Formats: sequence, structure tokens, C-alpha cells
Amino acid sequence: MKIKKILIYLFAVGAVVLLIKNASSAIRYASDAIDLCLEMIVPTLFPFFICSGILIYSGFCELLAKAFQFCMYPLFRISPVGSSAFILGIVSGYPLGAVTAGELYANNYLSKTEAERLLAFCNNSGPLFILGSVGIAIYSNIKYGIALYIAHILAALTVGILFRFYGRNKHTAPPTRMTTPERSMGEIFDIALQNSIRNILTVCGAVLFFSVISRLFLDILPVGGVTSALVSGLLEFVTGTVKISGLTIPIMDKLVFTSVVVGFAGLSVHAQVMAVIARFHLSLAPYIIGKAMHGIIAGLYMYIYFRFNPITTAVFEPSMSRSFAISSTIETVTAIIVVVACIFCAFGLYLKQNSEYKRDTKF
Repeated sequence: MKIKKILIYLFAVGAVVLLIKNASSAIRYASDAIDLCLEMIVPTLFPFFICSGILIYSGFCELLAKAFQFCMYPLFRISPVGSSAFILGIVSGYPLGAVTAGELYANNYLSKTEAERLLAFCNNSGPLFILGSVGIAIYSNIKYGIALYIAHILAALTVGILFRFYGRNKHTAPPTRMTTPERSMGEIFDIALQNSIRNILTVCGAVLFFSVISRLFLDILPVGGVTSALVSGLLEFVTGTVKISGLTIPIMDKLVFTSVVVGFAGLSVHAQVMAVIARFHLSLAPYIIGKAMHGIIAGLYMYIYFRFNPITTAVFEPSMSRSFAISSTIETVTAIIVVVACIFCAFGLYLKQNSEYKRDTKF
């Protein structure tokens, strides 16, 4: 019997035992998960699912590919059309990047190897969570949120560059179609709506199941403090982020740990991704390894940031309004992202000029 099957059996049996032994808690946790889906996940993700579907089936991804053709393949060895998955991922948050990558592969925009490379770094947390929930709501400091978000994006790009070597010796068949068939707006919306309903139901089902199991597991966890917070983050990154913020450790350590947890995303998000992309028959190994690397690299970037910018005093005075704090830093984060993008684009142009790999696909 394969080890994989044994692990699946052990997990299933353990989950059943937890559910039976803690039935009342399981019902309460399931109710909380349903509320989470109805109040947060469906309202925030479902419209983005529909919009991403419309972009894919209307051919907008091909237009976007032209803008990023000069850097996507030289940097990541991925068709430029994959840029839409990365952009939607860093704007909309988990798990839209992975969903978009799967849809691109299903519609023959990407080869299997390209899709697996893309999965390793396109599924990321969005600014709404990192800047709003973490920076403002949890740490009451937008500057921390900005630093976390920049480290998050830089870590994702770094993982993408490292994964350009994944599968370089594989000779997978190229996509058979690189142009979108003509469809009416009604047909495009209908396809996007049907796929979005299926995806949101899959995501909510994964959230419901994993939220119950992970919380039951945390209830019996014998450890506390930093270990408990990190384990919580590895299971469910939102819960872990809140627990890390409540630790009695230096703020620098809190933010480094938070960066690791948000970068890794937690097994709950991975379960959502696994459920959504199962129908595409893509390997999950590059995705899991990529997210583990993402967490470590993001934590390293935060550590480097604080080595050069140690926290000595409060960044904003108490009298300063939160809205002013946000508006005064939005130009800074925009400038930094533009500079970073220019650096990566310049590196991409350099690789393109000196690479022996040439892409003959035209958009």
C-alpha cells in the first residue's frame, strides 16, 4: 500500500474521531465557518471570480500578454498570458491566482509545465487583507502593512524566478490554441457565472471542512505561546496572524512571523486550491513547495527590512488620523512597487537578450 493512501486513511480516521468526540464544538465551529463564507468569502471572492472569468473568456488575457511579453518568459519561462493570474492574485487575494492559472491551462493558454510553474507563485494574499486587516486592524499601523505587502510581492516574484528552472528538461506539448473563440457577451457571462458558482461552492466547502478540523485540532494542542501561534498559522493563516499579534514578543519578531504565515497561506488555503484545481489534473507539488519557499523568503525580507529600519518610536503620532496616515503613505508604496517592477523588468530584458530560449508564439 502506498504511503500516500495510508496518510489519507489516517487523516480521514483522525478527522472522524475528532468530529465524534467533540460533536458540540464541531457544530459550533461549522456554524462559524458558514457565517464566514456568507459574510466574507462569498461577497469578496465571488465577484472577482466572475470578473476573472470574463477576462479569460473575452480574450483580455491575450491583450494583457502583449504588455508583459518582454518580461514574463525571460524571467519565469511562462507564456506572457500567465501575467493575468499573477496580477489577479496580488490584487484579489487567495485563492484567485490559482483559480485563474487553472482556467488558463484548461483553456489551452498554458502548457502543463507552465501552469505548474505559475501555480508556485501566482496565488497570493491581497492588499485588502495585508494593508487593511493586518496593518490597520491588527497592528494599528499602515506602515507595517505596507512593509508586509511589499515583502509578500517580492517573495512571490523571487519564487517565480527560482521556479523558472522547474521542468526545464520536460518536453510537454505546447498549447493547441492561443486565441479566444468569438463569443457573445451573453455566452461569456454565462460561462464565467457557471464556473464561478462551481469554484465558490468548492472554496466554501473546503473552508467549512478545514475550519472545523483545524480548530478541533488546535483545541487539543498541548503547547502554547509562539509554537501554538505558528501552528495555528500553518493551519489557517488568519487565525495565526491574530494569535501572533497577541504574543508578548518584540514587534519585529511578530511581523517577521506574520510575514512567514501570510506567505505560506496555511493548509486551509491549500485545501481550497487543491479542491479547485483537482479537475485540471495539475501537480500540487510545485504549489506546496513554492508556498513554503514564499513564507520563508517573505520572512527573510521582513527581517532584512528591520535590520536597516529598526523600530525605535511610533511611526505615527496618536493625534494623526488614520485616513491621513493611509493617504500619506499610498504614494510611497506606489513608488516602491514601480521601482521594484522596473528592476525586475530590466532584469527580464537582460535575460531576454542573453537567453538561448526563444519564444515563437505570437499574441
